Amino acid sequence: MRRRAVLILSLFVIPFAISALLNSYGPLTADSAIRMAFATVAGQTIAIGGAVAALVITVVSLRSLPGVIFFTLIALVVTMYAFTVMGNAGQVLLDRLDLVAETARLN
Repeated sequence: MRRRAVLILSLFVIPFAISALLNSYGPLTADSAIRMAFATVAGQTIAIGGAVAALVITVVSLRSLPGVIFFTLIALVVTMYAFTVMGNAGQVLLDRLDLVAETARLN
């Protein structure tokens, strides 16, 4: 498979599909908040795996040194960004669970 296709699928298509499938389209509950947080983490894990896979494809196919350096930089940037998003997903989960608990107290 081509490395560009791997990047597009793993950075955009698959994470978006996971997020769309596991999103809460109804009222916010503890279960839906947890499901959305896990969807975010799963999507970012796939993004990291895809960036590393594109780097491996580049190295194995004996591409030029600038191509290897470029895809190494892409893999590093994607990994750092994904870890940031995963950390934020944890904070969003806590905020959503607080909102659910506060709503339950009001009822």
